Amino acid sequence: MRKLMGFIAALLMTACADASEVSAQTAGGGTVVRDVSIQSTVLGREMLYSVYLPAGYTSSKQYPVLYLLHGYGGDQNDWWVFDDMADDADAMISSGEIPEMIIVTPDGGTWMYIDNCYGNGINYEQYFFQELMTDVESRYSIRRERGSRAIGGFSMGGYGALRYGVMRHDLFCHVYAMSSVIGGYGATDMADIITSYSPSELPGITLECGDRDYFTYDNREFSALLTRLGINHEHIERSGGHDWTFWSACTPKILRKVGALFREGTTSIDNVSTTVRKPQGIYSLDGRRHNSLQRGINIVDGKKVVIR
Repeated sequence: MRKLMGFIAALLMTACADASEVSAQTAGGGTVVRDVSIQSTVLGREMLYSVYLPAGYTSSKQYPVLYLLHGYGGDQNDWWVFDDMADDADAMISSGEIPEMIIVTPDGGTWMYIDNCYGNGINYEQYFFQELMTDVESRYSIRRERGSRAIGGFSMGGYGALRYGVMRHDLFCHVYAMSSVIGGYGATDMADIITSYSPSELPGITLECGDRDYFTYDNREFSALLTRLGINHEHIERSGGHDWTFWSACTPKILRKVGALFREGTTSIDNVSTTVRKPQGIYSLDGRRHNSLQRGINIVDGKKVVIR
């Protein structure tokens, strides 16, 4: 990948104050700071994240922020090793296609971005909102209104982005979920979560999935549910599988989508409810609650409803 070769060829790696933290200037003048360290009280361990800063970054102005979550088995540097995210951001900012922004890629382990996944006692969701976001948005010069903050991710990270964007809709103006897990793996199904919220509360949602992905059917089904609930969203299905070839093709679209919203910057955090609701029951695709439904095949109003 161009980004990986750039890191090797440029030899611009510079040690920062933290021994584990390194900074690399991109060909387009931006900077990727890798392995920023947090000593997490919530998790009782050191946690890392990486961050992209646009060319000319200065603490004298504030920037919108995009959080991007990796998939199962990845880490905070996937976006900078396997993708050309930094190069794409540099080029699109330089051309004026998108505004300057900061991009943050945290390490999410294998924990589905939730608390106590499979009873492991790791409260990652608490860490994300109580410690990670606090550290990022105090360490870097970031605008903190809802209209200047978006979240995205792929696979496990797609689930995390959907979950956070819906349950903390007061914080994010858009969710971009690629090849997304919709439920399972120790996490509550997004169909059960999203039905607890009014369409008017929610941020914009983009689902993008390949037609040969593990989660193609789940994304189609979830999109159908959103349509039936009257939730405005975009569902993109195109040729592709569950791999970086597919996800890298999403990168410019993510940047354009959130860049347009950041440029508008019209959504205020003060106008959105901060209530986080516990899912109640299981919902069929018509959006109605059916507490008696079980996982598997059910018959509702004479129609077959599959609950996965």
